[in-house]
Amino acid sequence: MSKITKIQAQKRKGRYNVYLDGKYAFPVAETTLIEFRLMKDVELTDKQVKEIQDRENVNKAYGDAVNFLSYQLRTEKEIKEYLYKKEYHKDAVETTLERLRELHYLDDNNYAKSFINTQLRTTANGPKIIRQKLVKKGVPNNIIQDKISEIDQDILLENAVEFAKKQVRKQKRASFQQMLTKVKQSLYQKGFDGEITNQAIKDLHLEVDEDEELIKLQKMIVKVKHRYDTPAKLINYLMTKGYHYDEIKRVLDANL
Repeated sequence: MSKITKIQAQKRKGRYNVYLDGKYAFPVAETTLIEFRLMKDVELTDKQVKEIQDRENVNKAYGDAVNFLSYQLRTEKEIKEYLYKKEYHKDAVETTLERLRELHYLDDNNYAKSFINTQLRTTANGPKIIRQKLVKKGVPNNIIQDKISEIDQDILLENAVEFAKKQVRKQKRASFQQMLTKVKQSLYQKGFDGEITNQAIKDLHLEVDEDEELIKLQKMIVKVKHRYDTPAKLINYLMTKGYHYDEIKRVLDANL
């Protein structure tokens, strides 16, 4: 048996140091102090001391978790990794997670829904990228699948179209065909599937301007022709840039 010889308030409000048999033993929160009715001259068994320390560890883990959650929503995986990083033992972590679930502070369903809405509202990310981010955050696959399937396709298409418009502007110096290829690639890289990608490009109503294409081709030839020692090599390069063979030949022949 050990006797509490002193309970001293810390500088931190609501925190106390407990002394057993004249020596510092452990810190506790005010809630733990009240729960176990800790006061001077109370005697504690080793089992009781361990129980108090375990409860204090759980309460501290819970407090840290709530503080971590106060900045933004988190997944169970994120909370678990955070607590383990702070070196809480498994029982404290699992108890904390259970309490957070009961209070609905931790809900991967709600997290996924909120995360997807934020992504759709603030980024140009499509479903595949959003899925990758949710997987990385530890959201279970069944929840990801359910929430991704609930995405409003009209909103998805609208985002894809807006993103595609920006990509078109970035490719204004490219040939029409190369511009289309680059825009499609960008949409795929952003996580949009083929159906949304094709519909987004269709909704842009893009049309080739033959005169503008000719000017771009002529400028390209002037810029790069010195790099190639034969017309065949030059033609091959220009074709990789989206220009058609007949157009290239016509411009080259006209300059001979």
